Formats: sequence, structure tokens, C-alpha cells
Amino acid sequence: MQNVDSALAFDGIDDYIEIPDSPDFSIATTGQLTVSAWIRPDVLTFPIVQSTGYIHWLGKGEPGQREWVFRMYNAQTTDDPSRPNRISFYVFNLIGGQGIGSYFQEPVTAGAWIHVVGTVDSQNTSIYKNGQFKDCDRYTGSGPGPCHTYTPDRWIVPQRGNAPLRIGTRDLKSFFLGAIRAVRIWNRALTADEVSTLHAGTVPQDGLVAAYLLQQDIAFDSTGFHNGRIFGATWASNG
Repeated sequence: MQNVDSALAFDGIDDYIEIPDSPDFSIATTGQLTVSAWIRPDVLTFPIVQSTGYIHWLGKGEPGQREWVFRMYNAQTTDDPSRPNRISFYVFNLIGGQGIGSYFQEPVTAGAWIHVVGTVDSQNTSIYKNGQFKDCDRYTGSGPGPCHTYTPDRWIVPQRGNAPLRIGTRDLKSFFLGAIRAVRIWNRALTADEVSTLHAGTVPQDGLVAAYLLQQDIAFDSTGFHNGRIFGATWASNG
């Protein structure tokens, strides 16, 4: 991880960043998207969760306007004990319901930083951890592996909604407890090699539409177009 002095800390109760809706944040605009962030979960069980015991820590979507989201499960959930601290990236039809997405499930250490990247191309979602590919899923159509496939009644047709982009939550129903920094969005799917170099500190510029470094920059978008507003989160040491 790049050496920086600070990150934005979220209290897990009501802290978040909100950035106004833009077509730059929607898969439907180009048919592709990449979202990257460094996260430091400070607990393994979050205080305000939704459904079976998970939180949405970054995403775009509200009721009837679902688009995409990153999710992290508690150490224990009420529906499936096989999901402790699973980290996922989902895409949805606007009306919501069951989405399709990719995940990794590996031990999480509270207070340790993780680099997470989710990508969407014309057919698949993929997720990366610390620069390494972990999983992919076909959200539309059928075909050979390695990506998981689903029945046509589950397929997703990305459409643009009007919900804001939020960091630390998606729709104010669950909240992240920990720190987040270096949130970046591209209007294309980065390749595996690009994700690896991104993790090492080289940021691909082609298609980069927003960058929230969250180093005491008041949710300033360094690309210059999509500044955000911080609600409650505070600056903390990056240690």
C-alpha cells in the first residue's frame, strides 16, 4: 500500500460520504466499470447491519434505483454460517432483488488494510484482493467457465439510476466501522495486470473518472468533477 499519513475513519453508526449522482458512476454508461478502494475494517462484527448480517460499505443504489455495491459480512450471519467476513461486489437490476456478483472469503484481521477492486465488463463481474484475481461471475448470458453462470431469470441488465454514490454505506441501512481511502472509479474494466500494478501504486489514467484519496482532502475528487460531502467521518492515523 502506498505510504500516506491519514485516512477517513467511519464510526459504524451514521458516518458516510455522499457524492451526487453522475453517469460516470453507472455501468450502463459505457457497459463497463471498475471501482477500487483500500479498506480497514476495525471490527469483525459491525454494529448496524442489514438482512442476515452484512454491511454495504460503498455503492450506488436506493430502493428502485439499485445499481452496484460492495458488501462485507459479519463474522457470523443468521442465514449461512459459511460466510464469515465475506467481501463481495454485486450488480443489480434497478428494481433490486437478487443481484449477481463475485466475492472472496479469506480470514480478515481487524485493523489490517485490504485493497479491494471490483470490475464489470460486458458480461462478467470480477473481484480482486490485494492485486490478485479472486473470482468472476457472468451476470448475463451463458458460456464456458471459469466464471460462474446463472439461469436467465437471474440475469442483470445494467441501467442508470439516480441514486448518489456513497462511501461507508450505500443507502443508509448499514454502516462501515473502520477506515477507507483511495477510492477510484474507471468507466471501463481494468485488466488483471492493471489491477496488479494499481495495488503496487501505479494508477491507470485511461478511463479514470473519479478519485477520492481521502487524505484530509474533504472528499475532493482529484479528477476535478465529482466532489463529495462528508457526514460525520473523522480523520485518523493510517497506521
